[in-house]
Amino acid sequence: MRGDYRLTTFASGCGDSILIEAHDKVVMIDIHYRAARAQDDEDDEAPDFASDIRQACGNDHLDVFVSTHPDKDHVGGFSEIFHCGSPETWDSDPDNSDPKIIVDEIWCSPYGLNPHYTTDQSKPLTDEIKRRYALQSTDAGYRDGNRLKVMDTSKVTTGSIATDFEWRLLAPTPAEWDIPKAPEGCTPTSSNPTSLVIQWTVRRYGGDNLILTCGDTSVEVLERLEKEIHRKNPDHLAWHILLAPHHCSRRSIGRVPFGGCTDGEFVESIEALKALGEQRGNGYVVSSSRRVVRGGDTPPSWHAKRRYLRILANGGEINGSVEGRFRCTGGNGASDLPAHIVFNLTMGGPTLAPAKVPATVGLGGGGAAVGGGGSYG
Repeated sequence: MRGDYRLTTFASGCGDSILIEAHDKVVMIDIHYRAARAQDDEDDEAPDFASDIRQACGNDHLDVFVSTHPDKDHVGGFSEIFHCGSPETWDSDPDNSDPKIIVDEIWCSPYGLNPHYTTDQSKPLTDEIKRRYALQSTDAGYRDGNRLKVMDTSKVTTGSIATDFEWRLLAPTPAEWDIPKAPEGCTPTSSNPTSLVIQWTVRRYGGDNLILTCGDTSVEVLERLEKEIHRKNPDHLAWHILLAPHHCSRRSIGRVPFGGCTDGEFVESIEALKALGEQRGNGYVVSSSRRVVRGGDTPPSWHAKRRYLRILANGGEINGSVEGRFRCTGGNGASDLPAHIVFNLTMGGPTLAPAKVPATVGLGGGGAAVGGGGSYG
């Protein structure tokens, strides 16, 4: 509810659904609602967290929705929860459901404004972004429910949601979001490199809570961040909580010489790992994915998880305490159920709250959906 200070990563299969509550503002980064099974292909239910979002907003308004990129595991179910279209057409009292939530402001990359392709999952959000873009420079474009911010590192890289709730845009650059369009009939070019990479700072009584969100960003983007930002201003990549890029994929932190989607060893990128290595204190890495198992399909990757554990260990032994700071929405132990990962944001930094096992909604068939080049990692 308004007034809380929390970061929640909702259990939503291999997909991102992240909520930040701070200073009476609520920000959601991506959504994967009813678009994937809770744990595996035998489970025909998916986590239901609509009520959690509604409770956080409190007034049927979300302050900001951040679309890192338009892959379907980052946009699925947007129109199930959020109102699309003019706020003047919003139904405050529908017959058989709660009213949908109005998104006061949407953020996207320039690629998100004009993606090369759409899917059934991405089209509602893409259409809403285009509707809002058409209103820019008009009086209506400044109203709640119509605002749009196209995030471009060549223009503005820092700002605030409220006093002591700040953001720093790290990617993509124009070269990263301006990806080539695949020829007709060919597999679409992955939009992963176009992902918004943002460092968030929530300050409480002078104490910082640093959060780094990366969408499905690529190893090449992280290598660029190491060269251009990390070497000059490592604090700009600092974190207490790191959302592992691309659901703990190998391909965000290295290269897979022989391809394939079965987890195996890979060639790690020292530069990418340095870019993600600016842990502050005893930080946490969160994987928004199925439970990480050795030898399974990726993402998530067990081998990538080992690299994140090394970062968490900070040169020390990977012991039980360190392993406990790698959290996975799909569960950590073999008997775990998927659970929302919740952190309280405090004056002394983030603290891990008890995991919350979500309610579920039936899907009635169909497989987990990861789209636009993000199907393995």
